[in-house]
Amino acid sequence: MVKETLKISIIIPTLNRAPVLSKALESIFNQKSNIDFEIIVVDNGSIDETNKICKYWETNRAHFKYYYDSVPGLLTGRHKGAEEASGEILSFLDDDVELSDTWLKAVFETMSSRPDISLMTGPNMPRYEKDPPEWVSYFWNGTPYGGKECSCLSLLDLGNNIIEIDPIYVWGLNFSIRKSVFLELGGFHPDCIPAHLQMFQGDGETGLSLKAIEKGYKALYNPKALVYHDVPAERMTLGYFDKRYFYQGICNSYSEIRRNSGIKTRLGSADIKRKTKHFIQLLYSTIFKKNEVFIQRESNIEKEMLYTRFQAMERAGYNFHQGIVKKSPTLLKWVLKENYFDYRLPEL
Repeated sequence: MVKETLKISIIIPTLNRAPVLSKALESIFNQKSNIDFEIIVVDNGSIDETNKICKYWETNRAHFKYYYDSVPGLLTGRHKGAEEASGEILSFLDDDVELSDTWLKAVFETMSSRPDISLMTGPNMPRYEKDPPEWVSYFWNGTPYGGKECSCLSLLDLGNNIIEIDPIYVWGLNFSIRKSVFLELGGFHPDCIPAHLQMFQGDGETGLSLKAIEKGYKALYNPKALVYHDVPAERMTLGYFDKRYFYQGICNSYSEIRRNSGIKTRLGSADIKRKTKHFIQLLYSTIFKKNEVFIQRESNIEKEMLYTRFQAMERAGYNFHQGIVKKSPTLLKWVLKENYFDYRLPEL
């Protein structure tokens, strides 16, 4: 039975991406539905046209809210948005997505008719700025549900059927959750921290999803809750994937420390150091110096070499985080916080 009064709070953190934010907002306003919803945009310190755009919509749309908070990191917008939300459903979106015209109805119908479902998502389909290089195809993988995913570019396509899925497949660019469950699970962990503050990086929505799994909460994939995700040219480069894997290594370290309630592993063993140094030296000598010129050659890239390169970057990120946490009691305390609803970065 559909609950007619369910309200959806759409939360969009943003930082200096006024053009794509405008497209995201237009796609929300173009939804073909009379469903009760609100839009909450949290500006994380923009100096472009973001303020002007949001002030316009705040003046012209009763259900539009705009907040400014410059504390670095994606978590600022996510938790500020959740705090200000009046809806029973929190739908977190990235500022570089555009919604299909069925998205809002799909979220409403799923969460209204399926009280056993706590989280949901839909397809995250690419809008490439240019055709991706051939090697990007190596990083599309199958899933237990059929379909495919490319986590490095936040792309997901599980097909055209409504299916129950593991909460780990509900990603932050298209993440809907019951507010009561969000609060019970302690919200998100730190995410998308600027490069110079990467020691404060966490595992984002992954931490929440893992707790949802432990609690037995169910998640659903609805193909009509579809978003199109902008993939600019600079994200389809080896340099971007290097950064993405380094960042993933930090996230893995953070998750492991929380799981172990501290650093339990033997940090920086001679074997790990030797292998990481060898991989990086090898890859710099073969690919890094040639970079994009190399990848344009017809048949010289092998999947194994790319995986070796990126695994080395992931290990480097892991070792970076483990090392700095080991040296800082303050940072260890930050990693082990029960929740981040009082989100402010500590002084080191």
